[in-house]
Amino acid sequence: MVMGTFVNELALLSTSLKVMGEDVAAMLNKAAAALIAADESAADEVIKSDKLINQQENVIVDKTINLIAANQPVAGDLRFLAASLRLATELERIGDLGSNLARRTKGLAKLTKQGEQTEELPLKLVQMAKRSADMLDMALKALAERDAESAEAVLRLDDEIDDFNREIKRCVLETVYHDGRKAAWGLEIINTAAHLERLGDHATNLAEETIYMARGKNVRHNY
Repeated sequence: MVMGTFVNELALLSTSLKVMGEDVAAMLNKAAAALIAADESAADEVIKSDKLINQQENVIVDKTINLIAANQPVAGDLRFLAASLRLATELERIGDLGSNLARRTKGLAKLTKQGEQTEELPLKLVQMAKRSADMLDMALKALAERDAESAEAVLRLDDEIDDFNREIKRCVLETVYHDGRKAAWGLEIINTAAHLERLGDHATNLAEETIYMARGKNVRHNY
């Protein structure tokens, strides 16, 4: 492949990653909104959209492997292509989390329909959902701009998400301890918080890949 064509293909790959990131962010924002509003219809739409994210991952991975095989890239181009493989996987897993959140929304609605003992969504969970979505948006913006400093700011937010998860788990366990009839509800809430905590982890991974592409420095496992 001639150099001009290779450069164009890299640009197209970068655009594909950007589009996939935008689709994943939209999916997560819709999943969070559906959770907060207890909107089963919106949750169903989120679950259906997961197939598109899976398809995007396959296309990006195949394209990246072909570019590496055909061009034997070095330096910054090789870093970008190596990072692209990991980014596609991270984005696909974030899509899975969006689908999982939507299923938790439907699970909570099912408990209500069955007459199970439940409570309103904990305020901390609502705050965690919004903060996790913000963290993902920050990570994707940093990635699109290859902004290492903004990516580092994302890394520092992960502890906040972890704190939310611990506090929610503590409050739910206390609630269930006092009223065992709410155990099924409590399990759904704990699982929902766990999905959001994983979202924070994946946003962190996106930020780490951004730093790798921008600076050639591998910071994974350093934070």
